Amino acid sequence: MEAVNEISHLEPIKPIFVKFNMPWNFNETAEEYVGLFKNKGFKVPFSQIKIIETYHKPEEVCKIFCSGAVAGYLNKTYYDCEFDENYTKNFFDNIRKAFAKQAQNNGKVKLVFNRMFLSGIKK
Repeated sequence: MEAVNEISHLEPIKPIFVKFNMPWNFNETAEEYVGLFKNKGFKVPFSQIKIIETYHKPEEVCKIFCSGAVAGYLNKTYYDCEFDENYTKNFFDNIRKAFAKQAQNNGKVKLVFNRMFLSGIKK
């Protein structure tokens, strides 16, 4: 996410964020996901990565971020260090500013989601 990359370099955030271990696995192709499922004993009759673009006001982008991604980015389990409420506050304050800076002339932020659609049948 562009906004997270931007704020990860800011001084109040950087010393802690460098100790963040990303909990997500992102593959480049549908075939890579198929391989993961086949290795776990699934037959995969369908797989497709679809790129979905949506446009939202910066406040809406914050809500979308808080509905999912924040569970990783501010989960102490994924850091090799402790952090306090100041880190969380700095993170939120700066991510909101980063989303606002991404707003285009129409006042909306373009979000691009790579969605994986896959059907798996356990053998």
